[in-house]
Amino acid sequence: MILRAATLVSAVFLASCATAPTVKYDADTSADFTRLRTYSWAYSTAPQGANPLTVQKVKASVNAYLASRGYTQAEPGDFALGFTLGARDRVEVTQLGNYGPYYRPWGPYAGFGGWGAGYNSVNVRNVTDGMLAVDIYDSRTKAPVWHGTATQQISGDTPSQATIDGAVSAVLAKFPPPADQK
Repeated sequence: MILRAATLVSAVFLASCATAPTVKYDADTSADFTRLRTYSWAYSTAPQGANPLTVQKVKASVNAYLASRGYTQAEPGDFALGFTLGARDRVEVTQLGNYGPYYRPWGPYAGFGGWGAGYNSVNVRNVTDGMLAVDIYDSRTKAPVWHGTATQQISGDTPSQATIDGAVSAVLAKFPPPADQK
């Protein structure tokens, strides 16, 4: 019983540590999004240099998400859709503060006295940010009408299907933009 409770608490804690993607979008204020009901893909093959299996997973996730929102795939559709995947490595530095063997950085005497030389504690780690960019074009005019990005810290060489699904739903939740925010 205690083992089950500890496992449950650990699972809830780990799930709460997962960060949601940062989403940004931009839309053409003159575009009529109310007439968009069907879509097609802007290209049929994976872009050069892209992992075709990851591209296939993203396309499947986009198709499922758009179907759940009432859009159907047609050739040609009311709008054409394309996406780009990218990853960028960066160094994350966190200042943890000073501490020493005889110096407590907490409590009533924090910061007082010269008990020990103190050490500057810095945490340095390499992280990878993955980005999904989705572009939507009006099929009649071939003009771009919507652009959205989802950026999230990822681990490993290829993102999991759950990470892909989360990024796709986060970015497409902003499409179409509300009428008052176009």
